[in-house]
Amino acid sequence: MADSGPVAVRRIRSAALALGICLAAAPSANAAVDLGGPPVRAMTAEESAAHAIWLLRAGLNVSALQCQFSPYLATVRNYNQVLKQHQPELARAYQTLEKHFRRLDGKAGRRSFDSFTTRIYNSFSALEAQRSFCAAAGDVGREVLSWGPGSLGGRAVTAVQRLRSALIAQPDPYRQHQLGYVVLPRIPDPCIDKRGKPIKRCKI
Repeated sequence: MADSGPVAVRRIRSAALALGICLAAAPSANAAVDLGGPPVRAMTAEESAAHAIWLLRAGLNVSALQCQFSPYLATVRNYNQVLKQHQPELARAYQTLEKHFRRLDGKAGRRSFDSFTTRIYNSFSALEAQRSFCAAAGDVGREVLSWGPGSLGGRAVTAVQRLRSALIAQPDPYRQHQLGYVVLPRIPDPCIDKRGKPIKRCKI
């Protein structure tokens, strides 16, 4: 009969240690995911889900402001439609985060939440990656509109990660780079002799 229970687990660990293998614990399903932006503090699973939803809303809001140069991306229309279609879930995320900061900072919680939201918006500044960010935001906005109401919590993390990845500027092969001076060897003029006089055969 095969071993089972604590004895079997101890034997497996002993064998692994003997072979120099490290048995890492599986990550918790509620482990915090780094979504960029300002650091978060002591969030529960519900607060982490609300944080991801709020980040997604902020990213799409920034895209509506920064990406109007391309009507094709429809970032303004997408953002307004997302607000309308997912309003109840966005409102719950807002209330959950507001309670989170009140729980941590007491009377100063409202001010902390406002400061946190401002830093979230700043964290989506595209700078040199504007084109890639706007392209990703256009795709994400259309995709979010295809999700049914109440589904943001389970999908916001992946959507935010896509927006964050697009903020990294890609190398531009057409950009001119400043180069240092290069000393080239002297190239002799074939129409000048060693004494510095013109050679007759080169005269027109």
